[in-house]
Amino acid sequence: MTVSRLSSRRASIASIKSVIKNVARFRWLIFMLGNIASFANTVIATSLSLTIVAMIEKDPTNSTQLLDANGTSTVKIAPISTGKIHVDWTSVDKDRMLQAGFWGILAISLFSGRICELFGPRKVVSLALAFVGFTNMLFPLIAKHSFLGAYLVKVIQGICAGLIPPSLFVMISRWSTSSERTLSNSVVISGGAIGSLVGLPFAGILVSSSFLGGWPSVFYLFGGLNVIIAIAWYIIIYDTPEEHPYLSAEELEEILSNRTLKSSDKIDVPWRKMLTSLPVIAHLVPSFTYGWISAVVGAQIPSFYEEVLGFSHTAVSLNGFLSSLPWLLSTLISILGSTIADKLRRTNRFSTAVIRKTFTLIGLGTVSCGLVAITLLGKRRTAVVLTLSIAKGMGSLVIAGAGANHLDIAPSFAGTLGGFASVLHSLSSLAANEGAAQIVGNETTAQNWYYFFYLSAAINVVGVIVFCLFGSGETQSWDPSSVPKQSNTNNSSLKSQNITKGNTENNNQIVIESLESYNSNKDHIDS
Repeated sequence: MTVSRLSSRRASIASIKSVIKNVARFRWLIFMLGNIASFANTVIATSLSLTIVAMIEKDPTNSTQLLDANGTSTVKIAPISTGKIHVDWTSVDKDRMLQAGFWGILAISLFSGRICELFGPRKVVSLALAFVGFTNMLFPLIAKHSFLGAYLVKVIQGICAGLIPPSLFVMISRWSTSSERTLSNSVVISGGAIGSLVGLPFAGILVSSSFLGGWPSVFYLFGGLNVIIAIAWYIIIYDTPEEHPYLSAEELEEILSNRTLKSSDKIDVPWRKMLTSLPVIAHLVPSFTYGWISAVVGAQIPSFYEEVLGFSHTAVSLNGFLSSLPWLLSTLISILGSTIADKLRRTNRFSTAVIRKTFTLIGLGTVSCGLVAITLLGKRRTAVVLTLSIAKGMGSLVIAGAGANHLDIAPSFAGTLGGFASVLHSLSSLAANEGAAQIVGNETTAQNWYYFFYLSAAINVVGVIVFCLFGSGETQSWDPSSVPKQSNTNNSSLKSQNITKGNTENNNQIVIESLESYNSNKDHIDS
């Protein structure tokens, strides 16, 4: 009995160690740092929408009635000093400032992915975060003296911010294995949702306090956070696992043998083949349609709450839980869905294309159904808010579907496709806001809002149909990482550094050469 118990205990300990070993892979530290970088990048943008209200807020006034000798009364209005600093901007100035970062992102997005592929995510992300951080800490001083100067700072910050998401996609394609690329992609992207969840409430606490002058503290703290993360990023992150001096030889071999990307070398983009590829077009269309939905939820739904349901977005729930529910659900469901997607892919029972299309169909299909359901619920406020929250949360399943598809079809150009997707996402946000202005207009009736929701649901369905018809889960032939249908062992080229299925000798040679380079680098570090 004692021997049996001892054996069982040893087996349990071995099992626990195995779990820890699998979870505590060095590459997951890389992905978690990517999550934090995404968080820092998002929180700067989201916090501005609330902070700028406190920036332009005027001090309260005190009215005093004075009587002269003739009995004539005059009213003296004097501001009451609150000790807080304000800027002399109009509402138009406020709107322009909120749009400044967007124009910067839109200007760089077409080129951002290629820049990251050529110069590597280590330098690009660290420099972008550092610049945004330092300028954010200087922003209160600049804003107090010059609107134009503050506007230019936000435009340049937008350019830097636009470089970060494609860089993260490049990092994922180089560091993740084929069986975990969906989850790693979701973990990194979820940092943006967490930034949206945390940014506004935390900014609200800071602007209401006297800490560091109130609203300037938002810029100081979030800017400082970006600088700290930029330093940590440059120290910990390397462009490829082959270059990293602290990665174990065992994990390096695991990554090189199992990742979809076969070479981290700089290669020319086959622009014509890429831009005329149906799977690429099918991948990008849902980026536009889901961007439209994100704009509806983020920018238009608060107005719908106030104008139709009769309460402001900040008062959706007494304890604030319902207002944060969409972001909470989006984060949790995207990670859960991505975990399930990768497990299904490992079983080999379903093709990657089927899995991607299924998750896209469920995610975006639920969003469209939710928007239609809102029109049927009338003014039942709790039901409407819960329906919207669940629909937005389920919509994040697209991250495990079309949202990860660029890592399947073109891992060598994941950054380039990520930049294209960012452009379409931004354009769809513009289109959605303009659509709301045209359909809802000044007559903010429930029926006009319902027409807008019908249009949004239909546009979303188009994205689902296009992806399900033309989407693919296979690496395209014009990508250097594609696996030839017929592998000729005699003509295999070690110079190309392409690891292919069915060519074990070539694969082993590539891994051996990479490990030799790794050991050489490590010996140099140790000495």
